[in-house]
Amino acid sequence: MRRPPFDLWQLLCVRAIAQHGSIHGAARFLNTRQSAVSRSLHNLEERLNVRLFTRSPAGAAPTVFGEEFVRWTQTILDNVASMNARARRTGEGENGQISVGIQTCVLPGRLSAFTAEFRAAHPDIIFRYSEGTGKRLLRRLQRGQIDFALVTRRNLAPALQVTPLWSDRIIAVLSTDHPLATQQEISWQDLRHETFLIGRDNAGQDFKELIRRKLGGTDDHPRIRHHDIGSNRVIALVQNREGIALLPSSWLPLIRDQYGHDIAIMEIRDAGRSSHLEFGIVWRADNENPCARSFARYLEARRA
Repeated sequence: MRRPPFDLWQLLCVRAIAQHGSIHGAARFLNTRQSAVSRSLHNLEERLNVRLFTRSPAGAAPTVFGEEFVRWTQTILDNVASMNARARRTGEGENGQISVGIQTCVLPGRLSAFTAEFRAAHPDIIFRYSEGTGKRLLRRLQRGQIDFALVTRRNLAPALQVTPLWSDRIIAVLSTDHPLATQQEISWQDLRHETFLIGRDNAGQDFKELIRRKLGGTDDHPRIRHHDIGSNRVIALVQNREGIALLPSSWLPLIRDQYGHDIAIMEIRDAGRSSHLEFGIVWRADNENPCARSFARYLEARRA
C-alpha cells in the first residue's frame, strides 16, 4: 500500500496557519517550535507538488488552491474528531449494538418494554433482535453469535449469567366441544389421555419435558406431536379436534382476538397452584462488547 500524501499533523499545521495568518502564530497555537510547523508545511507542499501558502514578512496567506485545500482539511479533521468521539463512546459502552435472541414463545414487544428505561438512557445503543428455540439461542450465545438470550430458565449452563424476568402461567387450549371444556379448571391428571400438539412458536422442548415430568409416571404414556408450524396453526389443529395445545398465558390476547369463542382456554392447576414457565435473560460473563457489558450492569442492578 502506498504511503498517504499527508498525515494528520500536517493537516493540523495547515489549518492553524490559515486560522492564525502566520507560521509563527500557528506554532504558538500548536505549542511547538516555528521550525517544526515550517518544516511540516514544506514537506507537504513538496509531496503534493503545489504551493498552499504565500509567505511574506506579514505572514502566510493561502493560495487559490490553498484555500480549497484548507476547506478539505477542515472536513477531514472534523470527521477524525467525530470518529474519535464515536470510538471513545463505543469503548465506554455508550454507542454501538447489542444483539438479543428471543425465544419464539415470548410475546412480541415484551422485551422492548423491559428495556425501555435502558434504551432511553442510552439512545446511541441499537438493539438487534433475532428469534429461535431456546436450545438454538443458547448455542448461539455460547458461540458468541449473540450477546443475550431471552429464554425459559431450564437447564442453563452454570457459566452463564442470568437475570430472572417474569413467569407465564401455562394454559391449555381445547376445542369447545371437548369434554373438559365445561370444567372451571383442570389438572395434569385430567390430561393424561390427551394428544399434545406442540408448535415451533411454543416453548416446545420445555413443554415436552413438563408433560413427561407430570404424566410420564402414568400407565398411559403422554402422546406428544411436534409440528413445524406456528402457534396460530396449532390452534387451528385444536379446532379440528386433533389434540390440545399448551401456550404461555401472555399469548391469550392474540389468541382471543383471532379465535374468540371458537376455542376453550383452560388453566392447568398443579397441586392447587398454576403451572408456570419461568423466563430470564442470559449472557456470558466474558462478553467483550462494551455495550453488552453496560446492559449487563443494568440487568445486575435490577436484580440487586
